This record gives sequence, C-alpha cells and structure tokens, in this order.
Amino acid sequence: MPLAAPGRNDPCPCGSERKFKHCCLPARTAEDSARLRLRAAEGRVVPELLRFTAETWGEPLMMHAWEEFWNYEDVPEDLPTTPEFEPMFIPWLVLGFVPDPNADEVERDWPSDAIGSTWLATTEADVPDLDRGYIETACRSPMSVFAVEQVSPGRSLDLKDVLTGSRFRVLEQGASQTLRPADLLFTRVLTIEGVSIMLGAAPFVVPPRWHTRIIDWRERWFRKRLMTRQDLVDFDIEIRDLYFDIAGELLDPTPPRLCNTDGDPIAPTTLTYRLETTVDEAFRKLAPLAQVHGEDHFDEVRDASGCVTSANLSWVKAGNRQHKQWDNTILGTLRLESDRLVADVNSARRADRLKREIARRLGQAATLVETTVVDPSELIEKRGGQRAAGEWHDESPPELSPELQAIQEEMIREHWEGWLDSRVQALGNKTPRQAARTSGGRERLEALLAEFERQAADGPSRHLTAIRETLALTKPPGS
Repeated sequence: MPLAAPGRNDPCPCGSERKFKHCCLPARTAEDSARLRLRAAEGRVVPELLRFTAETWGEPLMMHAWEEFWNYEDVPEDLPTTPEFEPMFIPWLVLGFVPDPNADEVERDWPSDAIGSTWLATTEADVPDLDRGYIETACRSPMSVFAVEQVSPGRSLDLKDVLTGSRFRVLEQGASQTLRPADLLFTRVLTIEGVSIMLGAAPFVVPPRWHTRIIDWRERWFRKRLMTRQDLVDFDIEIRDLYFDIAGELLDPTPPRLCNTDGDPIAPTTLTYRLETTVDEAFRKLAPLAQVHGEDHFDEVRDASGCVTSANLSWVKAGNRQHKQWDNTILGTLRLESDRLVADVNSARRADRLKREIARRLGQAATLVETTVVDPSELIEKRGGQRAAGEWHDESPPELSPELQAIQEEMIREHWEGWLDSRVQALGNKTPRQAARTSGGRERLEALLAEFERQAADGPSRHLTAIRETLALTKPPGS
C-alpha cells in the first residue's frame, strides 16, 4: 500500500532533515506540472489523430493496420474487447504505423509516413508547440522491453531498456502504484523537454522469469552488442512478435516439463513382478542395489529362523549430476512381499534400467506381470479439481525442532554454495562465478537473481544476498 504523501511541514522523505516544503516539494510540484502537461497533450492529440484517420481513410486503413499490428497471425475479430486495442494499438496506429507500400491491399492515397506526421504536414490548424513536440517525439519513439529497477509509488519508475541498455526515469502516477521492481513491460518511452513518460504500454506485465529469455532473444539477433534505437525501429515486427509469444504463454501457459535429477521427463512408473523364488533369496540378490558408500538403504523383516519375509529397498547411486553436494541419489524403491516384487521409479529411462537390473539379478525367477505409468499432468489436474471442489486440504507442515532447522539451514547453505560453481543453462552453461567476469554474464546473473528473489516468499533471502556479495553484484532492484 503506497505511503501517504508528506505534508508541507513534515520532514522531507529524502532524509535531508529539512521540511518538505523547503526541500523536495518544489521539484515534485514541477514534475507533477510537467507530467500533467504531457498527459493533457496526449489527451488532445490521440483523439484528434484518430478522428483524422477515420475521416481521411476510413475503416479499410484501420482494419489493415489491425492485421499488420498482429503481424497477420491469429488476428482477433472483436477489436474493442481485445486487451491490446486501446492502450497499445491506438497509440501505435496514429503515432507509429506506416502502411507498407508493397502490400497488396494498400490504397494509393494512404499515408507514406506516420499518421501523426502526416496530420502535422497537412493540417491548417494552429498546433500548440507542446502538441507538435509530442507528436514528433512519439512518431520516432519505438517500442522496447523495459525492466523496472526502482519504484516511487504514485510518482515515478526507474526503467532499464533490456534491448538497448538505456535507462529512464519516467513519471507515471498509476503504473508506479502497481508495478514492482524486476517487472518487465513492453512500452514506448517519450522524452520531451527533459521529462519522460510511457506511451502505448502493453496490457500484460511480464514476470521476472522471462528476463533471461528476452536476453536470449536479443542475442540471437545481436550477439556482439546491444541494440540501438534504430534497431528497435527496424525490428518493430519482431519485437511485437516477442510480446505476442510471451502474452500467449502468460494467458495459456504451457504445462511445465517436469524432470528428475537425471534430466529425464517425469513419468511415475510401477513395475509389478511375480516371484518364483523366496523373498529371502530375492532380497539377497537385490540388496546391492540399495548399498552405496558402505551404507545399507533397506529395511527388512525376518522370521524366527532369520529368513527375510518382506523388505523395502531404496535403489541408490553415488552422487548426483545436478547437485554436486549430494552424497547419493535415490533412483527408485522396491518392495518385496510374499510372492511379489513391486518397484516404483519416476522416469521411463530408470524403468528400463531397473528392468535390466532385475533380469540380470533374478533371471527367470521374476516375471513382469504389470507396468503402470501415470501421466503427471493428470495428477496435477486431479489435484486442481480437488482444490476447486474443496476436497483437498493443504496441511501446514509441522514446526521443525531447532536441531532440524539447523540441518535444513545447512543444506540450503550448501545448495547455494554448490550453485556458485554449477553450470546454469540460463547463464549460457557457465557457472555463476564464470558469468560474473563479463558484463553480459553479469546482466544474466542480475536477471536470474531477480527471478529467485521474486520467488522468495519474504523477499530476498540472506543466501541470495550472500551470493550477491560473493559475486560483487549490485543490491536487489528496489532495495
């Protein structure tokens, strides 16, 4: 919730210990006046240009622009109800769109320049200097992707252009009350008389997890450098395509590809065998699967004569490819009882490997009678249905003892220490320490840590803060 604005005689929020009226109030008053003047010009210019468009070229030009705005793919039929129509399309139409003269449906009298520029060149009206400056600036200000670096609620946003690296402080009363540091937005920034505001912002805010993927997109086109302002103009279509792809994913997300620590897709699989030998004999031959580093990972029940009558075994291997600090990895579980062996694994590859292990160790004494594979998406849908029907109740985890809390804390610390020297795909398969040595790597690190910090329930954890200090990175956005 935004803080209440300081009174004239209150201490200035900048920390100078002077009264607000003698410190920052005059500057704020000037900023408010400049912002209101620019928004008033926008309120005059956009409706006038829209009227000029309708009267001069009519519906054919409007519909052609609408199709081009969507790059001729999946064009919505109902213009006014489309979220992008008013905030994004209308400003683009009158202050950016230029019909392609090579398109088949372009008519001879359609403008060869932006509609705003065409109006300025043809109108007989006395256009105020501010309105003229607004139109001229908007027509040469392309859309880009911006990361929010700092928020002053109700006043301004500090933005960094992810594609060009340029930074702006934009005066935004509404957006500054809803956006958060590390948010991403597709918009245009106009700077007029030293004051910057946004124009044509997309209706959907992009979460921080997309930041590294936007960097990937930029580097596919410009591997050796950042983009320039002219590049933004030249790649207007591609930038809109990027926005539409992200917006589509936000509105209809692709189900996550769940993988185990081997990198295999999750496919919970149960293998049921009929035993033609005793449980004791089967246990003796399968026990090595549950032994690593001289430790046993099984529990067995024996009868009075010492023979095993049932057992639970954890199929383990030493170490872990993804988590270098792990001593071992549980690959699956096996249950021996009466005349059955039931094994559970979480991927098709592990299931195939375990089948070979059982065949090699038990031979014809174990016959596979049933294989059950569960689609993980069905489990997710089932749980979602249970939640919607009120049939699923999340139980709060029991409070850990101080000893277990200490163990958990140590495991988390070891995880992050190991992460510093682990190759990370989002960092170009470099380790965080390696990435921190270059400006491009540091940009990716900042984006990745911003994503982690957004995911943290209570803000940046001390472990992430320690990583920033270790890698000599800046403080989290907004801190």
